[in-house]
Amino acid sequence: MKIIRHDAYIAKRKRNSKLFALLGFLMLTGTLFLALLPNLLLPSYVMMLAGFVLFNIGMQQVGKWTRNPRNDQVLDYQLKALPDRYALVHYAPVGKRRLEHVLVHPGGALVITVKELDGVIEERKSRWRRKGSGLRRFLSFSGPQLGNPSIETEASIGALETFLAGKQFDVDVEGAVTFIHPQVELNIEEPDFPVLHGEELPAFITSLPAEEALTAKEREQLVELLKGGEIVEAPTRAVRRRPVKRRAA
Repeated sequence: MKIIRHDAYIAKRKRNSKLFALLGFLMLTGTLFLALLPNLLLPSYVMMLAGFVLFNIGMQQVGKWTRNPRNDQVLDYQLKALPDRYALVHYAPVGKRRLEHVLVHPGGALVITVKELDGVIEERKSRWRRKGSGLRRFLSFSGPQLGNPSIETEASIGALETFLAGKQFDVDVEGAVTFIHPQVELNIEEPDFPVLHGEELPAFITSLPAEEALTAKEREQLVELLKGGEIVEAPTRAVRRRPVKRRAA
């Protein structure tokens, strides 16, 4: 499998995440001095709240972009056995968006939404939640967030379709949601998109039907479009794998 990675974008996000966390920390510590002044008590509370939010957002991003291995590297390992007619593009520039993971395959393009959460994840009629106590949710505020994978995947598909339409490139675009943490349990009912454990992803991809009208040359053109004219990394070997817990029967 070919792997394309926008390293400059990753480096930028690393820098920005550290700056956000540092700014949030400085705002939090600054409130200690403002609170000593009676006429600035209210502004100090406002500053403390803003600093708390900014610090936690920064720490979320620090964890995402400095983790070893990162989500993109985990996908590299899980999909390394795929042949060269598959290409995995990480952080592709699509209009004003970045699509984190797009797989170009013989049937078209697959947008992959990756989540690295542990615990029990439930989905009912496009509503997602992570089971656990309020204390656990509070303590994990600065860690990976579940969000709504259905909405995220739909938005990514729409962005890619719009981008390709503007380039007069007609190809089928699909989506999948993948949970890569080894200690995740999935309780999913009638999802909008396939929801998979990381270890299930390779078999799912190879089961996707091929499109005879999509030639190898056109797949290469699609990969070039997703490169966005940037200098990117195409690694030749995969990195260490995170262990993946099998789903109970």
